[in-house]
Amino acid sequence: VDPSQPPKCSTMFLRRFSPALARASCRGFASRPNCLSDRANRKLVVHGNEVPVADEFWTHVADEQSVQDASLYVNNTENYVGTVKYPIGIIGPLKVNGEYAKKEYYVPMATHEGALLASYSRGAKAITAAGGVTTRIKSRCMLRAPVFIFDNVASATDFYRWVNLEETKVAVCQCVNQGMNHCTPEATRLQIFQTDRKVHVSIGIDSQNAAGQNKVTYAGEIVMRYMKEYYPKEIPEMYIEGGFNAGKRVSVLHTLLGKGHSVVADCVIPKDVVADVLRTTPYRLQRYQKMHNRTNEFIGGISCTAHVANGLAAFYIATGNDPACVAESQAAVTHFDVEGPAAPADLSQLNLYASMTLNSIIIASVGGGTQLPAFKAARSMMGVESANELAEICAAVALAGELSFYAAMESGTFASAHWNMTHKQK
Repeated sequence: VDPSQPPKCSTMFLRRFSPALARASCRGFASRPNCLSDRANRKLVVHGNEVPVADEFWTHVADEQSVQDASLYVNNTENYVGTVKYPIGIIGPLKVNGEYAKKEYYVPMATHEGALLASYSRGAKAITAAGGVTTRIKSRCMLRAPVFIFDNVASATDFYRWVNLEETKVAVCQCVNQGMNHCTPEATRLQIFQTDRKVHVSIGIDSQNAAGQNKVTYAGEIVMRYMKEYYPKEIPEMYIEGGFNAGKRVSVLHTLLGKGHSVVADCVIPKDVVADVLRTTPYRLQRYQKMHNRTNEFIGGISCTAHVANGLAAFYIATGNDPACVAESQAAVTHFDVEGPAAPADLSQLNLYASMTLNSIIIASVGGGTQLPAFKAARSMMGVESANELAEICAAVALAGELSFYAAMESGTFASAHWNMTHKQK
């Protein structure tokens, strides 16, 4: 068999096996009602068993609108019973000077953590007063890593060497591109890793405006079919994922090499803005931030940030993205420094340089929950069209949060701000 020729089975595989996959995944759910909550009789029945619920359930979860809209959620939630109302706020204006995000944004963020949006608003105010934050996307690639398991390391190494042949890698990528819709051929890539008798073949595709987890899983299936049909020796075991992908888990690999959108951002905050908005000085702020990062490194932390997960989670929820992806997206690096023409001895004249590197932003503008009405409505206030624009806004939001958090810590106002914001008279 000539491995340089893509297998004819690739598109046939998708046509033959995708319907079966769909039928298997829906088995047991197709005959169930769109909503298990029976408002007319005030009953919630699951698997034939009535579940006791409080009266508030019918007001706040299985309310009339939620039950009426049940069909909207049929592809997103199994055993649907209703919706929860999650508080959403707004920060801004936040000026972003990106290649895709190029204006001042009012950003929706969903959270029930008091003081969080006040802090992010302050960071956004500082960034906008300084002229905005520059953002750039380094790469965009969603990954899946099928694993191939052999009887011993010798057999695994033979396979590893075969997959690493340039003609094999080219053929596999061609097969994936031919077997899937909406691929960006030049972005499809393979990375091969061997751990003892296991070989992980990581397939990367351009996720475009989707998050891409489902799409790259189909690509992984094609890779497995290719290996089974074209590798000249036996492959005893293979699985769609062997853990190397680290989906929704923090990973040093993806923190360094990237997954999803890899984004960088920076800005210079003049000393007067730091004093007026952040209530500290550039020198003291960067000094505290570096100490905080060094401590984080000492205790073995992967994410060298203050609280990026807070902002990403609130932004992901508000825009219909998967908050579980924050587990990997928050693995980032924040860096503060001072800069300016003044001599080193005159620290009061220096400005603040602030930057962020976020190599695993998993975000989408299409697919999944992004198409549900509430999330579309929330995104509409930003006028966002693409996942690239959302990714650049993510980086700007994250940096805004870092600026305000570190400033509150350094100035000694963190505790009092939280108390005042969360104990307002009702």
